[in-house]
Amino acid sequence: MRKTPYRMKGSDLFREGLRVFVNRIEEKFDLGLHEHDFIEFNYVAEGTGYQYLGDRPLPAARGDLFALPVGISHVFRPYSSEKNRRLVVYNVVFGKPLLEEIAAAAPELGLGELWDSLSAGRPEAGTVRDSRLALEPLFERIHEEHAALRPGASAMLVSLLTQILVEWVRLLRARDEREEPPAGIETISEAVSFVRERALEPLTLRETAERFRLSERHFHRLFKRHTGQTFHEFVQHRRVQAACGLLRSTAHKLNA
Repeated sequence: MRKTPYRMKGSDLFREGLRVFVNRIEEKFDLGLHEHDFIEFNYVAEGTGYQYLGDRPLPAARGDLFALPVGISHVFRPYSSEKNRRLVVYNVVFGKPLLEEIAAAAPELGLGELWDSLSAGRPEAGTVRDSRLALEPLFERIHEEHAALRPGASAMLVSLLTQILVEWVRLLRARDEREEPPAGIETISEAVSFVRERALEPLTLRETAERFRLSERHFHRLFKRHTGQTFHEFVQHRRVQAACGLLRSTAHKLNA
């Protein structure tokens, strides 16, 4: 990735009277590495790809939430440039003073201390996977409010942002409370469902293991224990099943 990111300013984004900016965009390959003078939350709405934090690529798929402090250089990249491989992301932008106000209103969350720790450490520590897509309706709603600008939009935006921050903290705590998440039945069950649904895509063992925050070796061991098949055997079996289904449901022939 390019080593000299350009800087974006919140003053160029915020509409008059609003302290929150929201958009929903399809990520391409034309945007360069950038940083900003505001806080940004990215929520993946569709597709797969990577979020680059500096030179470090993190897998990004539907339901992934990235919390980016001020000054962090980043850029999204879709999995490929093919038209059917979209990567669509909600971006919610706000300043640190607003974060501090919300933190003061809900001191039991420890939001201020959490954010200070995140800002001083690794930014990837704030990334969580919303496996149940509980946050998706909130991002849809905050995007609609920002686009419509109906009376009371400013208050609604702050209210929805507060809900997003509360759910983010809860997801972080739930993640951190699981001392050994790779051993959990829920984690590997979700992984198997993910592979089953996307077996026709160019999945690799390494990328799938990274998607579920597991080492490749440990992921493979858990996957085989759970399914009775290796990752590659499982994917090939699913592809054969899909091909048989197409033959039964269409007029295509093997020699066509």
